[in-house]
Amino acid sequence: MRNKAKVILYMILVVLFLWGGIGVIDYSRVKGFEKPIFIIATNTADDGGSGVYKGLGYSFVIEGNFMPEDDFPGVTYYEYYIFRNLIDTGIRD
Repeated sequence: MRNKAKVILYMILVVLFLWGGIGVIDYSRVKGFEKPIFIIATNTADDGGSGVYKGLGYSFVIEGNFMPEDDFPGVTYYEYYIFRNLIDTGIRD
C-alpha cells in the first residue's frame, strides 16, 4: 500500500512539473512577442493570430501583426491569466 501511494504522488508531481514547464514556455514566448505553442486558439481575428488562447488553467489574450505584409510581425499586446486571474500584461513599443 505504501508503494502505491508513492507511485501516485510521483505521478502527480510529474504532471505538475510538466504543466508548469509548458506554462513557462508559452509565457516566455508570448513575453518575447511570439505566438504560444502549447495552447489552443479559441476566438481569433482574421489577422492570423490575434485572439484568445486557452490552455490547462492558463490563457492569453493576444493582439498582434500576423499577416505576411506587416512590417513588425508578432504579438503587440498580451494579457496573461492563470485560473482567470490577470497575472501580467505587456505592450511592444
